[in-house]
Amino acid sequence: MATALIETLRLCKQYRMGTQVLPALRDVTVRVERGEFVAVMGPSGSGKSTFMNLLGGLDQPTSGGYLLDGADVGRLSGLDLARIRNQKIGFVFQSFNLLARTTALDNVALPLVYSRVPRRERRARAERALESVGLSDRKHHLPTQLSGGQQQRVAIARALVNHPLLILADEPTGALDSRTGEEIMALFERLNGEGNTIVLVTHEPDIAAHADRMLRFLDGRLVSDARVERAAGAFPAERSASLPEGLPA
Repeated sequence: MATALIETLRLCKQYRMGTQVLPALRDVTVRVERGEFVAVMGPSGSGKSTFMNLLGGLDQPTSGGYLLDGADVGRLSGLDLARIRNQKIGFVFQSFNLLARTTALDNVALPLVYSRVPRRERRARAERALESVGLSDRKHHLPTQLSGGQQQRVAIARALVNHPLLILADEPTGALDSRTGEEIMALFERLNGEGNTIVLVTHEPDIAAHADRMLRFLDGRLVSDARVERAAGAFPAERSASLPEGLPA
């Protein structure tokens, strides 16, 4: 079997508050193949955001294993981890995280600056990324001159500009009205159809319904891993649990 894009084995994360140990994630084993569109759901405090942070290399696990494209993320140095985040992962956040005094074009090009891509190539790639999300005519606008939906499209273009292996989206429609949110989800569906692997955190069932697989967390545990039919009214079929290949038991 080919190497999965994401493989975790008994992934755990604990936080300490004084003498108290708070388990945020407990023994999560999951495998995500290239090209999948996965929604991560659960109530507040369920562990879904912790799981997303670990996948994105924004935090380190307390124990367990995590392979991204075959690389053992838990063993990477800080410099290598930063390189992985820049080159292999595109992040999309609820609050857009755009630089307020910077044009849409320059916001999108920012990851390429850290990658030391020459200026002319940065501009060309940023323009192509904005074109892919339908914002070519807004490239010189500041975030304050854009609607919420347009700002999120800029953020998605920024996530795409380095041609990442994985797009991580944390509540990407949370700051948008329902109609604009549906437009953003239609964009994610198109990007997934073009081969992009997407893992999306949401607490909204109608947003999760755009994915083809749903992971549910509760009290730090993965309690359900279900395939989802995108057609309305379809009922998700439970997947059988199994340990991913490539990690030691």
